[in-house]
Amino acid sequence: MKRCVVFDMDGTLVNSYPGIFDSYAWTFQRLGIPFSGDAFVKKAIGAPLPWVFEHLCGLNALQTAAAIRYYRSYYAEKGKCGVTVYDGIGGMLKRLKHAGCLIGTATLKKEVFAREILEQFQLSSLFDLICGTDGRDSFTKAGLLRRCMNALSVLPEETVLVGDSLFDKEGAEEAGVDFLAVTYGFGFQTPEEQKQLPVGMTAASAEEIADILLKGEKQG
Repeated sequence: MKRCVVFDMDGTLVNSYPGIFDSYAWTFQRLGIPFSGDAFVKKAIGAPLPWVFEHLCGLNALQTAAAIRYYRSYYAEKGKCGVTVYDGIGGMLKRLKHAGCLIGTATLKKEVFAREILEQFQLSSLFDLICGTDGRDSFTKAGLLRRCMNALSVLPEETVLVGDSLFDKEGAEEAGVDFLAVTYGFGFQTPEEQKQLPVGMTAASAEEIADILLKGEKQG
């Protein structure tokens, strides 16, 4: 059993797709550029906002900064309201806590939003640490993982990241931690993505996350 379990948020703990979609739609409207809807959002979701606007949209630095402001302004007011928790998340987290795991988050969502959402669904008390971005986008997924590990005094070999995208997988590899992929979220839906799923570390439900991480542990 891993001593520390760190979770991505969007597509792993919560389904935030409607709010993210609407935030991108509003941003594109403010920028005056075409928005391709689901086709765009499915490419962008889970990625750092600067990367999305620079690499997927081809915006320059000033345009990217404006786009991020538009996105976060809308998300803060309306987008964060369109969030639901995936089935079984609360029970899974309680199983991990009962087994003695330290639990954290490493999300590219602004930390204040992550905390508000977890508090809204009465999940925040199950987390030992909530790590998100600082609004300046100065953290990568790997950087957030390292921040979690440092704060919780655990080593990479004692830690696993649970996430739903190749961005999560790459962040885990960079930070030197194991990765457990969930297939009910936003990522790992295409044949190309599915080829990169970690062998033996794939969960199709919240219950399976606990089953895999607590394999061999006595329940009671």
